[in-house]
Amino acid sequence: MREARVRLKEFWIKGKRINSVRHKAAIKRQVEKTIKQEIKYVSSFFPYNIEKFHNRSLLYFQSIFLAEDLAENCFNKDEKAAAKDPDRRCTRTKLINLIVGLELLSIGTAFHDFKASGSFLNPGDSSGEIEKEYTLDLLFGDIFYSRAVIFLLRYGDHDVFDRILAALKELHENRLKLHQKVRDMLEEDHEPSNYDRDTDSLVKANKLLGISFDIGFNMFCKNTGRKKKKEYSSLTGHIILLRTYDELLKYLKSLKGDPSTEKISAYLTSKKNFTDRKLSDIISELDSGKFNSSLKALLDSLEI
Repeated sequence: MREARVRLKEFWIKGKRINSVRHKAAIKRQVEKTIKQEIKYVSSFFPYNIEKFHNRSLLYFQSIFLAEDLAENCFNKDEKAAAKDPDRRCTRTKLINLIVGLELLSIGTAFHDFKASGSFLNPGDSSGEIEKEYTLDLLFGDIFYSRAVIFLLRYGDHDVFDRILAALKELHENRLKLHQKVRDMLEEDHEPSNYDRDTDSLVKANKLLGISFDIGFNMFCKNTGRKKKKEYSSLTGHIILLRTYDELLKYLKSLKGDPSTEKISAYLTSKKNFTDRKLSDIISELDSGKFNSSLKALLDSLEI
């Protein structure tokens, strides 16, 4: 009987909104606690400042729950009813494992982020400190990837697991493409406008965030129809573009002493501002409420 009561308590009550303030806060506390334990565990291998790679705002926690807030505030009564999908209810523990897995992967990607040392190793660095730090970043990134897999497998959805791994693969492939484009532009003085003609690569460079938005939508809004899915994809697509532009600008800023970077940075800044305005237009068409508050918090969390 005791085990049955525990199992019953573990499952969400039918019809209860999964993001009630109490439950959402409890999930966040447990995610924060688990990530803190993981960082402490990985830090025990080697003295290294891991905290600087961790976004304390829990961007992936917010991205998962954003769709639920959308269903609560922006859909009409019939759409809200359609959004409820009892068959997809999951336990609190499973949801925590999913979010922790995504957050640990995000720390790993931060270690593997665009870096000046990755493509422009300083030939004057006789001590080898820059290359050593770059190698450590790659190793620690891989450790966080391996730790993330443990939690993602505990989530128990192999389709979601496969999609996350595929997203991680696309993320790295497209970051390499963008990295190479920067190098080519600096060496051959290409026009900056050539840089982002392939918008798809910019979006896929943050594919992990994209798949997180998608998982959240499928979890909370699966039955709301193609139109709402398209609107949500447009919204989140602009958010992802903003994040990629921010990361590229940060990367270019690290390439000190090259006047060509200023030209590229100016162009990417203009594109970022344009994307920001487009996103503002999309947001202005949405109803105000909890969703807008959650969206603002998420946008404030884009940069670590």
